[in-house]
Amino acid sequence: MEARIKVSKYFFLDEFVDPQTYLTKDDNGLSLIDSRLFAIADLLREKLGKPLRINNWYHYYVQLKAKDWSDDKIIKTILASDYSKWSGYRSNLCKIGAKASAHRKGKAIDPKGDEDSMFEIVKENAKEFYKLGLRRLEDPSITNGWLHCDTMELNTTPNTIRVVDLKKVTQVIKI
Repeated sequence: MEARIKVSKYFFLDEFVDPQTYLTKDDNGLSLIDSRLFAIADLLREKLGKPLRINNWYHYYVQLKAKDWSDDKIIKTILASDYSKWSGYRSNLCKIGAKASAHRKGKAIDPKGDEDSMFEIVKENAKEFYKLGLRRLEDPSITNGWLHCDTMELNTTPNTIRVVDLKKVTQVIKI
């Protein structure tokens, strides 16, 4: 069994990618993720003051690996489970979200937790988050139990973080 790959102070790579990507790509999917997301997740975790979850499939993988299952069987089992696996990079196997979403480009994460609290943390520390590369959030009114954060430069203006719902910009956080 592979050792987990630490990518930041608080996070491992498996928390940013799905099991298929992690277990089949040469670099475990590291090259598919915008590395600025690691620092953004760390800052959000620090400001929140408690653990933060993105994907949580890895511990299930450990349990299944102990049964001596093949990686193919493990991947299929995890993909069919309720464990979080699409809250970071979304490969072509993922059936949720838009085809051109920031997730498919490795530029988005959906940390789990109280979306309103996390949103307020970003607003209160917008300058720090912007410096790390955060450019867009989903409006917490359309999320339930997570906050979408991404680094994608799409219709962005300097020194702002755009807050969007599924159709429009709902607010602009100025730095």
